[in-house]
Amino acid sequence: MNLNKVKIDLDYINAGVTFIYPLFSGDGVKILDARVPLTPEIIGRIRAKHGNLVYYTETAGKAVIPPFRMKLAYNTSREIIEEISRSDKLSKTSFRSAEKLVEDILNDVTGSDIEAISLLKDLKDYDEYLYNHSVNVGVLSAVFARLLGRFRHEDMKSLTLGAYLHDIGERRIDRQLLNKEGRLDVTEFQRVKRHPQLGYEIVKQTAGGNPILLQSILFHHEKFNHRGYYELPYENLPEYPKIVSACDIYDALTSRRPFRKDPLTPRSALKSILNSGGSHFDFPLVAGFINGIGTLVMQGESFWDRNDICELTTQELALVRDERAGEIMKPKILVFCKFIRTGSALSVKFYPEPFEIDIAADADRRITKVVNNQAQIKAIRAKLKERGILQ
Repeated sequence: MNLNKVKIDLDYINAGVTFIYPLFSGDGVKILDARVPLTPEIIGRIRAKHGNLVYYTETAGKAVIPPFRMKLAYNTSREIIEEISRSDKLSKTSFRSAEKLVEDILNDVTGSDIEAISLLKDLKDYDEYLYNHSVNVGVLSAVFARLLGRFRHEDMKSLTLGAYLHDIGERRIDRQLLNKEGRLDVTEFQRVKRHPQLGYEIVKQTAGGNPILLQSILFHHEKFNHRGYYELPYENLPEYPKIVSACDIYDALTSRRPFRKDPLTPRSALKSILNSGGSHFDFPLVAGFINGIGTLVMQGESFWDRNDICELTTQELALVRDERAGEIMKPKILVFCKFIRTGSALSVKFYPEPFEIDIAADADRRITKVVNNQAQIKAIRAKLKERGILQ
């Protein structure tokens, strides 16, 4: 078993974060047990005694995509997008370059155990975002498809290629509109909504009738609640564009954008995707994405904080008690109340005694949301303290 020493800079760690591994100083001294929240006080003590850099050790091999491949993918992405800007089309030569790149990525993904993903995030302007984003969504889609384990190689290739090219239609959209910092008005949004169709038209001229490739481009903005760009019935769509959509949103949330200067952390982005289940995505896709991709991008950080408040399919609220390795969406929980609906009124009934549930062994309960409204969290925690459930 190989061991990999992972460096953590405390300047980039928010208070409250936990790691699934113990933390060590640079000279190997254990300084914090696994899953202990890093409070401001603990961070201050560690920094004062050991400096800004701490480490954890995990079993690991190489990253899923070698760094040189990511840089090559970035350069290929730049060449393709710039060609479309000049000629308004995708040449057969560029399309073959994209195919070759995707084949190399799939060889990396399928040829070794998947243990980590390092995405391109060094963004200086919108152009670099578009180049990087195409690469990141392609890599994430390839990895996600591999983890799902139900696609043939050729289908994975078409999916990854579609993910890699999913936003090229934006090169036919006014750049000032794409760089706008404020909210788009109705007319502007209608213009931006054309980019899947524009990308579909660009690729179709060169790629012919590959349905998985074209569907991944055309339908990657459809939603579970039927309020996507084309308002299509989600249940009738193939799985491929749904995979691209999840990867697209994750990378967008974790990237700096004109309308969002502070990107979300991987954990916060994954929790946002969890809360989009039932509106943007179906719950099985959300659970698969968080269990699979989440483990790879959080780099040892826990998804759940102890006592996170979550909603269940049974209209109950629960506290998260313990995260299960490899099964993020199946933690042990403490169920403490149930929503009661009478007509249009909604009330909460607290159980006389809260009870523990292991979701992995409970066929009736599934987490559908993590409560993130601070006013709601404060009110719920106050009630739990009154009942002695929380200290």
